[in-house]
Amino acid sequence: MNSHSRVPRTPRRSRKVEHHVRHSKADIYVGMSFRYWLTGFRTGDLLYWERAFAMSAQSFGLRAAKDVCRDFSQWVRLLSERSRRELLVSDPTSPTFGCDECVAMALIAAYQNKGCPALQACAMTLLGCEPRHDVCALSDHLAQQLSEFDHRLSNDALGHVVRYAEFGPVASAHNFSKFRGS
Repeated sequence: MNSHSRVPRTPRRSRKVEHHVRHSKADIYVGMSFRYWLTGFRTGDLLYWERAFAMSAQSFGLRAAKDVCRDFSQWVRLLSERSRRELLVSDPTSPTFGCDECVAMALIAAYQNKGCPALQACAMTLLGCEPRHDVCALSDHLAQQLSEFDHRLSNDALGHVVRYAEFGPVASAHNFSKFRGS
């Protein structure tokens, strides 16, 4: 059975280990988009894709949102298909991010910073993916696309790789409900 013919199901949720990290607007955008696209793929519920599109339209405008959403959805689907394990996300209404959402942030941040290929490979490995050309190319494209709209992820987002590597499969929770701008 391939990933396109799976029966919709409720996604498994991340377990939490509390860390206090201030996320930027770009960090929150990537974390929530990752959550909405993955939840939508797994449940088949269009509501989550509509939320992702509305968030993109608010951030980038309607015209650009179409392209960003297309690329983001392809990226999330590719990560999900290439991962050797099931990627986990928090409940769509949760004010905290699970570790896979945080590592997705770190992956985009690593590609935006272009300084350390090891961080890129580490983030991909933590998501259960091999750093294959298709995954790397799409990650880089999405990172640069977000940069063009001044959506640069924070240096704290890169730190998720270290935090997740330290705690292994236990998810870390990052509260963004007290976000005060970036």
